[in-house]
Amino acid sequence: MLDGRASRWPKACQSGCLTAVKSEEPRIDSLISFEKLFARQCRGKAYLVRYADDFVACFQLKEDADRYMAALVERLASFNLEIEPTKTQLLRFGSFAESMCKKEGLAKPATFNFLGFTHFVTRGRKGGFLVGRLTERKRVRRKLKDLNERLRSLRKQGGKAMQEYAKRHADGHLQYYGISGNYRGVKTYLHCVGRLLFKWLNRRSQRKSLNWDRFNEILRQGRLLPKARIVHNLYNFFPNRSGREGPETGSRMV
Repeated sequence: MLDGRASRWPKACQSGCLTAVKSEEPRIDSLISFEKLFARQCRGKAYLVRYADDFVACFQLKEDADRYMAALVERLASFNLEIEPTKTQLLRFGSFAESMCKKEGLAKPATFNFLGFTHFVTRGRKGGFLVGRLTERKRVRRKLKDLNERLRSLRKQGGKAMQEYAKRHADGHLQYYGISGNYRGVKTYLHCVGRLLFKWLNRRSQRKSLNWDRFNEILRQGRLLPKARIVHNLYNFFPNRSGREGPETGSRMV
């Protein structure tokens, strides 16, 4: 909302480069131009993914990432600001992250949280690098806790009010978290929503009015809650020479 008018945020993209610097700091307009100028001085490729006051800087070379981290600290100091250590990290990420971690004796590349998703290094069906995304666990626990309290408070308003709220809650979760690679996470969350709804519908009186087998069958039919599905496909597809559709390898999402 800006000056009483609603506006849409631009769509953000995620790049999978070798090194990523993640931070959450107050947005400074002058810092944006600084980041653009810094990218031109890098020896390797450099990208910046920003949403409000949360951003991820991606670099092909570690030396560029180290210089950016030092320059970022100095730049923020000029505004009497400091980097929050618990929300800022320098980590290896990208196509060669797994092989380089093995050489250093590490089990696997580190993960990071961004915009409610845990991002990690994974492989596609053909063995190519992919950016994996799962719903952040802390958010899942917090949202289920809030939903549990909300359904508890709606008992006096009747079962219909509880069902309508649970459906709106599930629809909103699906619209945001229903992205490529997160189907299992969405399905698990919707199952937890169904369990909470079943719990509080049965606590409206001392006598249980619902049977779980019957209630679960209703959930599977999508009559109370939406079915788990992928709403946002992050991978671009185009017809190749054979006439079949395949992933666009030039996309940052792949």
